[in-house]
Amino acid sequence: MRRRILLLSLLSLLQFVLVHFFLIQHFPNSGDEQAYLFQARLFSRGQIDVKDPIYDRAHPLNKFVHADALDDMGGRRLPKYDPGWAAALAPFARLKLEWLLAPLLGALTVFLLLSHVSKRIGNEFVGITWWLVTLCSFFSLSVANFGNHTLTMALLFGAFLVYDTIREHPMEQSLGRLFGVGLLLASCSLVRYLDWIPLMAWIAFDLLRKRKIKGLVLVLLGFGLLASLHLVYNKLATGNALLPPAVHDARGYQGVEAKGASLGLSWNGFKVTAIRLLRTLYAFPPVILLLLCLIRPCRSARLRTYVALFALSVSTYFLYAWTPAGPGPRYLFPYFPFLFLAVVEVYRMSRDQKLARIGWPLVIAALVICSFLYAVGQTLEIYRRKDLERTVATVAETKRIILLETGTYKMDIPDLIRNPVDLWSAQTVYLAYGDGVGLTELLSRFPEHSVYVYRYPGSLEPWKR
Repeated sequence: MRRRILLLSLLSLLQFVLVHFFLIQHFPNSGDEQAYLFQARLFSRGQIDVKDPIYDRAHPLNKFVHADALDDMGGRRLPKYDPGWAAALAPFARLKLEWLLAPLLGALTVFLLLSHVSKRIGNEFVGITWWLVTLCSFFSLSVANFGNHTLTMALLFGAFLVYDTIREHPMEQSLGRLFGVGLLLASCSLVRYLDWIPLMAWIAFDLLRKRKIKGLVLVLLGFGLLASLHLVYNKLATGNALLPPAVHDARGYQGVEAKGASLGLSWNGFKVTAIRLLRTLYAFPPVILLLLCLIRPCRSARLRTYVALFALSVSTYFLYAWTPAGPGPRYLFPYFPFLFLAVVEVYRMSRDQKLARIGWPLVIAALVICSFLYAVGQTLEIYRRKDLERTVATVAETKRIILLETGTYKMDIPDLIRNPVDLWSAQTVYLAYGDGVGLTELLSRFPEHSVYVYRYPGSLEPWKR
C-alpha cells in the first residue's frame, strides 16, 4: 500500500507540473503571484527590498512604475506580503526553478492525505480519494500556480496529522510533538496571516476539553517562538515591529486596498461567504453528499472533525469579506484536504444506502463536468491575459520599453508593471503611460531602448515622442 500511495503521489506531481506548463502556461495570473516571485528573487540575493529614489510615492516618476502588491516607501520597494512563502521559494528562485516548489508541496500533501486515509478510513478508499483529488481541476490549478496557498495547505495538514498521532499516546510521550505542532502553525502564520487560526482553535478546544493544559502551553510556546519572526521582519521592512507591510501599503494607497487589509463584522460577510460556498460547490460537487448527514445522525467522530475544520475556515474568512475571493473559493483552498476526507468518510458510512448508490455516480459526473468547465474557463482567461506577453514577443528589438495605455483582460495597468529587481538594467521595461507628463525624463534613462505603446487587445505601436 505504501508503494501504491507513493506511485499515486508521483502521478499527482506529474499532473501538477503538466497543469502548470499547459494550462497555467507558466504565467503569474495576478499581481499577487508576481509579487511573491519578486520577493523570492530579492531574498535569493540576500535583500528584503530594492532601493532607488523612484520608489517613493511622492516621487514625480513613481506613477509610471507603481505596481500592484508592491509597496514603495521612502525610496524602497518591497512586496506587501508575509515573508514565509518567498523564503521557501528563494532557493528555487536562485536556480530559476520557481515553478517546481508548489507541485512538490502539492504532491507531498496528496501523499499525506492518502496515507491518512489508509490509516484512518481504510486501504480500499485510497484510490477513491486520489480520484477525487485528481478530477478536481480547481485543486490542480490552485496547487500549480505561483500563489502561497499550497505551502499553507501542506503545513496545516502536516500539523493536523502530527496532532492526530498525539491523540493515540499519553501526554508524557507527546510533549515534543505538541511543540512541533506549534512550530508548524507558526510557519503557516508566516505564509498567510489567517489560515492557522481555525486549526489552532480546534486544537486548543480539544486540549482544553481534555484538561491538557500543559499540552496547550507547549503548542502556544512553539507557536509564539517562531511567529515572533513577524516582528523581526516587520521591523526590517517598515521600521515598526507592529506594522506589517500590507497594512503600511494600505495606509499609503487609500480606497480598495485600505479596505482589503481590514477585518470585521459586516453584512457584506454573508454575501461574500455565500459566494464562496457556491464556488466550493462548483469546484467540488461531491461536497453535496455532506447533506446526507442531515438525513441520518452523524456517528463518525472523524467526519465531525473534518467538517468542523472546514467550517471554521469558512467562519474565519467571514471576517474578511472585502473581496469575492476568486478564482474559485481561493481563500478556503488550504482546508480542502478536510473536504476530501469528509466526502470519503460520508461515502464509507452510506455506500450501502440506496440514496448514496444513486447519488455517488451523479456527483462524480458533476465533478468531471464542472472541473472541465473550470479548467477551460481558467485556461482561456490566462490565454487572454497573456495578450501583452504575446504582443511584446513580436518586437524584434531585445531592448524595449512598453508603455501601457490599457490593461489586458481584467488586469489593470498596475497588475502588468512586472519589472525585474534591477530596473535600470532590464531588457524589457513596463511602464504606465498615464497622462505622459514627465515621461520623457524617465525614458531618457533608457537611451538604448525602443519605445512602444500597448493597447488591449494586441495593439503595439511605436511611441511618437
